[in-house]
Amino acid sequence: MDSLRDTPRSLSESSPIDVLHVDDDPEFSALVAAALEREREQITVHTETDPRVAVDRVRRDDPTFDCVVCDYDMPDLDGLDVLASVRDEYPELPVILFSGIAREEIVDEALDAGVTDYLQKGDDTTQYRLLANRIENAVERVRASRDSDRGLAAIENATDAVCILGDNGVIEYANAACTELFGYERAELLGRHWEAFYPDDDGQAVSDSVLPEAREGQSSGQSSLVRKDGDLVDVEHTLTDAADGSLVWTLSRVSRSDEFETQLSRRERAIDEAPIGVVLTDPSQADNPIVYANDEFTDLTGYSRDEAIGRNCRFLQGEATDEAAVAELRAAINEREPVTTELLNYRKDGTEFWNRVRVAPIFDDDGAVDLFVGFQDDVTTRKCYENLLRSSTARLEALFENSPDLIAIHDVNGNIQEVNQRMCEELGYSETELIGKTVWDLDPTSDPDRARSFWADLPRNEPHRFEGELKRRDGTTFPIEVHLIRLNVDGEDLFVAMDRDISEQKERETELVTQNERLDRFASVVSHDLRNPLQVAMGRLELLQDDCDSDHIDDIDRALDRMDDLISDLLVLAHHGDDAMEVEPVGLADLARACWQNVVTDGATLTVETDAVVDADRDQLQQLLENLFRNSVEHGSGDGDVTVTIRETPDGFSVEDDGPGIPEDDRDTVFEAGYTTSPEGTGFGLNIVSQVAAAHGWEVRVSEGTDGGARFELRVD
Repeated sequence: MDSLRDTPRSLSESSPIDVLHVDDDPEFSALVAAALEREREQITVHTETDPRVAVDRVRRDDPTFDCVVCDYDMPDLDGLDVLASVRDEYPELPVILFSGIAREEIVDEALDAGVTDYLQKGDDTTQYRLLANRIENAVERVRASRDSDRGLAAIENATDAVCILGDNGVIEYANAACTELFGYERAELLGRHWEAFYPDDDGQAVSDSVLPEAREGQSSGQSSLVRKDGDLVDVEHTLTDAADGSLVWTLSRVSRSDEFETQLSRRERAIDEAPIGVVLTDPSQADNPIVYANDEFTDLTGYSRDEAIGRNCRFLQGEATDEAAVAELRAAINEREPVTTELLNYRKDGTEFWNRVRVAPIFDDDGAVDLFVGFQDDVTTRKCYENLLRSSTARLEALFENSPDLIAIHDVNGNIQEVNQRMCEELGYSETELIGKTVWDLDPTSDPDRARSFWADLPRNEPHRFEGELKRRDGTTFPIEVHLIRLNVDGEDLFVAMDRDISEQKERETELVTQNERLDRFASVVSHDLRNPLQVAMGRLELLQDDCDSDHIDDIDRALDRMDDLISDLLVLAHHGDDAMEVEPVGLADLARACWQNVVTDGATLTVETDAVVDADRDQLQQLLENLFRNSVEHGSGDGDVTVTIRETPDGFSVEDDGPGIPEDDRDTVFEAGYTTSPEGTGFGLNIVSQVAAAHGWEVRVSEGTDGGARFELRVD
């Protein structure tokens, strides 16, 4: 599939494109010219085989060429030399390298040098279609940029004032006509909010009515705006929503006669269609009743116009309305002053809503209050969010202060900005003393340069864990595990470090290392110092059997075999967990049959009733099965007539025999080291089973078998 840059753009066929193709191979140049002109009728190819002459032609012919296509590997000048010479004269002229060389370092060098595009020569004709597409795309971008410049020039010289407002309503661009209209220099206009040009509090009211309409496409009307000298200027305005979220504000002067003809009807229509509730009250009448209410007010409150007109606005208040906010509103009305407050009001059906109320007096020509205008806006969602945010903030602050972990917040330079109480208590400093210190003041293992480099590369919102140290005020230190996360807070990168004291963990690790060392020494003693003389004794006994015949020899042989079994089991226990487990899928049936061959079965029978595959370390699972099999045989009926069955269970597998079983009172202790009820047992076999199961995260339990024997169930899921 072609990429987006290889898809033809919107150049019309009537727009010719002149291409200068530079390649030292005349035959290939002719092929490229023919192929491109066949692909696009509007493309005309001019060929040049000498790169120096080509550069001179570009300079001589001025802007005749719309694009230069150039080979890379040429005598005298290579493609990058041509690029540099062309761009010295014409920085915007597209240059495309069309080369048979595709080494990554050359492509990177070309892109770094500012080449428009890089395309490798191929063996089929599709390369010319790609080349034609990229020529068209490059030329269109340049022409579109020129058209944009011409459009900007037209706006700059327009007779109407044109402003571009950011999504926050601040002027980001103003043309020359704006300076004449408002009386400000252009630099004074930039950065001002558009509401600042409306008299008194009209700006907010206009925003509430005009902005929503503009966001749906366009809003037009008449306004009186305040110039720098304080005079009013009457304008016809249009506010249009742009694709990028900005607004285009177009203003033209209107005559006073036009304004008087349309002012009343426009204002009435604007108020009727305003997206917020609007009421007018008459203070000259008793109790300042409502004399007008727009459609949005009736939708907001559920009251019709007839039900609202003639009543004071307090009919919206109820049991939970804040008396202090009502008093503030009443005082401002009595003083004939504008006021804004938020009240918990009630709709006609009794449901509550938060109402942002803005009231302002309207004065007549004599300066007396004629009416009050009230704007009523449903802010229930915002109030609920604010309440939730306050609640969440309170919980987070409580968590921060009462966390059992030591928490510090620092900036990208390592300066500590906040700490919790646990940090202060553990280090022996006050909060004031800790704030302002650096990370390396408290962590003697931290290097400033390495820390800053680490923080700079740390991705945002991804926690990272490592170990360090903290130094108390008295100079003592303790190890910590640090959980660090980088957050962007109001445009600033901050790092939250949650430190946990791991002194006890380190002590346990040290103890574990010591224990392992003791185990290693023990295993060495068992393996060498005990097994060697045992093997000597077994060898001498074998020689003794050749020299004499005694009833005691069999007893000695059994005793030595038992000692050998004990030593083997002890070595398994000592080395258990030393080697890393290699977990892999293991077929239970095949492994069970192989293990059975390694056990002295004395005529016992193995039955396999499973094809299950379990994820396990093969060697350790072999130890587990052999010990279970050996346990069943050793504790069987005594005549070798015992059947051992391995079955699949819903959550694992079981090994069951039909021997005498294990008494219920002993089932909690059978896995303890040294437990055995057989004179042939070592007491370690089932302990090895439990340790292998634990290493795999399995559960093992013993119960009564189907035929009264012992049943060992292993849960492996």
